[in-house]
Amino acid sequence: MADRKMTRKPGPPGGPPPPERHLQPVQREDETIERLLLDKGLILQKRLGYRFSIDALLLAYLVTRSPARPRGRGEIRYMDLGCGCGIIPILLAKWECRLHGYGVEIQESVADLAQRNMQLHGLEERIRILCADLKRLPERHTGRCFDWITCNPPYRQLRSGRVNPDPQKAMARHEVTASLADVCGVMARLLRPRGRAFLIYPASRSVELLSRMRHAGLEPRYLRPVYPRPGQSARWVLVRAVAGGKEDLLVDEPLLLEDAHGTRTPEVEAIFRWDWPEVGGRGELV
Repeated sequence: MADRKMTRKPGPPGGPPPPERHLQPVQREDETIERLLLDKGLILQKRLGYRFSIDALLLAYLVTRSPARPRGRGEIRYMDLGCGCGIIPILLAKWECRLHGYGVEIQESVADLAQRNMQLHGLEERIRILCADLKRLPERHTGRCFDWITCNPPYRQLRSGRVNPDPQKAMARHEVTASLADVCGVMARLLRPRGRAFLIYPASRSVELLSRMRHAGLEPRYLRPVYPRPGQSARWVLVRAVAGGKEDLLVDEPLLLEDAHGTRTPEVEAIFRWDWPEVGGRGELV
């Protein structure tokens, strides 16, 4: 379920309009429309289906902390696999004006919602939504031409635990339509040499993630564990890999979501405020 702290319902009529977009959103009966924090525009989500949570923000944040911007080139070619409502492409396209690419979503109703979210934020010409199985992308989208690919894949194997009866939640949480090996293989086939893959995954399956990446030809170069609070076990790992990169893994300091008193840490507060590094402000290519 989405963290309610990340969105809020639009204010009453007569309140300040969303600053980013001029279109009236087309809202279906099974959807909600909420205002992102800091008046960063509106977001459509399924009322009862899968809704984005903090892991999506953390994945987008990982990209902004990476010294991975192509130098001396025009647009940055980008793809998000399993884009859901499109929150990650929205965040990254607002942060990096050179970003152009695609969000891939297998569920037709969710892909339609993501497309309307792009229109809502004025990004429909920069981020196109493909309703497709990531394992069977149209041929024109399968060349090794992408600079960045993000994915927040299903966390559970198909035979692991109870599969949610809601199809949207089931596909988001279990490997119903694509396995981790499928995701890594597709990323490797789409990325240009030394292109970057960004994933968030359960810490308990981090060994499998690193193994699958290396088997596909994606060399893990950066890993950061995410902990709920001090003294607790890691919940996720944030991983950046390089297509055809050399073996040299940096394990960063833990990212704590809350302190011992249950208060969000300053870094997480900055993530929620969208206080991310400015473009061009961090490092060079590795």
